[in-house]
Amino acid sequence: MKTVIAEQYRKYADFIDSIPELMNSDKGEVLKDKRNSVKRLQHDGLTFIAKRYKRVNWIQSIIYTHFRRTKAKRAFLFADEFRKRGVNSPRPVAYMEQYERGRFTVGYFVYEESKGREVFQELVKKEHFDHGLADAVTDYIVFMHSRGVLHGDLNSANFLYTMDAGGRYHFDMIDTNRSHFCDGWPTEKQCLENLKRFTHRHDLYEYVVRGYARRRGWDEEETLRKALRLLDKFERRKKLF
Repeated sequence: MKTVIAEQYRKYADFIDSIPELMNSDKGEVLKDKRNSVKRLQHDGLTFIAKRYKRVNWIQSIIYTHFRRTKAKRAFLFADEFRKRGVNSPRPVAYMEQYERGRFTVGYFVYEESKGREVFQELVKKEHFDHGLADAVTDYIVFMHSRGVLHGDLNSANFLYTMDAGGRYHFDMIDTNRSHFCDGWPTEKQCLENLKRFTHRHDLYEYVVRGYARRRGWDEEETLRKALRLLDKFERRKKLF
């Protein structure tokens, strides 16, 4: 097992080393147990989220052993890169890579829990979505793009939000391991490709795209036409697979 721990969390090395075992125990709170497994764990007054990625197949094991960084490593590095660029993301604690006969098999990513609710619950699940929250999300997407950050899955479920006493929204971005970074603004095509993953709810998607276009000084109707074509292509492709 290869383990890398962020400097400020190295005093918890024994606890972190026990996480693979804890993932198979009845300790902690199971948050997800599908393709990937996610648990909430308490230790020394802190709350940690531990994510175990699905075991890779033999072709993937070769790729991740020799040619590409694992999802766990990318999640750890990218969370730090987000924060360096001024974009909020939970504090990365550690990542672990399990090897068998010299080949990578399973990855783990550990981060300190951020308080907040999924934007998805307020914007997608409710019949009448919260326009104020949608505006704040749009502002934050523009901000991320201005910092050269293209979140790899800009799904509304990957925005966690809180509201302060002054009514201002604050966001933390999760599930960042497929993200991309650039110097300065991404291209228009990259930005719209990024937006297509936000939601399949068309009234909300149109609202966010129009708001994004206004903030960028782009033609709303032309931007919306391009964005809808991208979303349609994306949805048709998902149906095929």
